[in-house]
Amino acid sequence: MDLYNDLLHIEPTGLAPEAGRLLVSTPYFNDPFFNHSVVLLTDYEAEHTAGLIINRPLPHTVHEVVNDIKVDDSIFFGGPVLTEAVFLLHSFDSCPEATRLLPGVYVGYNQVLIALIEQNAIPNLKHRFLLGYAGWSPGQLEDELERNMWVVAPASHALVFDTPAEDIWTRVVHRLGPGYEHWLKIPKNIAYN
Repeated sequence: MDLYNDLLHIEPTGLAPEAGRLLVSTPYFNDPFFNHSVVLLTDYEAEHTAGLIINRPLPHTVHEVVNDIKVDDSIFFGGPVLTEAVFLLHSFDSCPEATRLLPGVYVGYNQVLIALIEQNAIPNLKHRFLLGYAGWSPGQLEDELERNMWVVAPASHALVFDTPAEDIWTRVVHRLGPGYEHWLKIPKNIAYN
């Protein structure tokens, strides 16, 4: 292969999409919503696929956007669907309304959990509030994977909650291995190339 084809070649990771895995946007995917995005899949079913972008903080706090929630943490852009809806990723294993995505990472909440977060009642509780979600109709994500818009990667509690948002995409690309490191040399806005 020549240098041009080597740079544009995208090697699939061999992982299938499923809830609890990541979709990592390829650097050639210059979409305004998903450029350099990392999406944590929350649902992967025949009729619907959904996930939350975990590396797009908004310049507002949760309380500024959702008056009913008295939390001053940053709120994140979870995706372009239902942007008025609030979603919560957290590490609390005792919320009946939450679904476990992977060890130590749950999605969903109830008012008891919101109150616990507002009162800082659980010192080591990790959480992230998001507005909106990313969604795909039947077959759409598979088509995007075929067109090399995404690669599938494993997720972890530390990546979701302990990695600074601006470092998540880079960290995941490093973890994908040497075959992906050339992605880090491509400008975020490919038009600058």
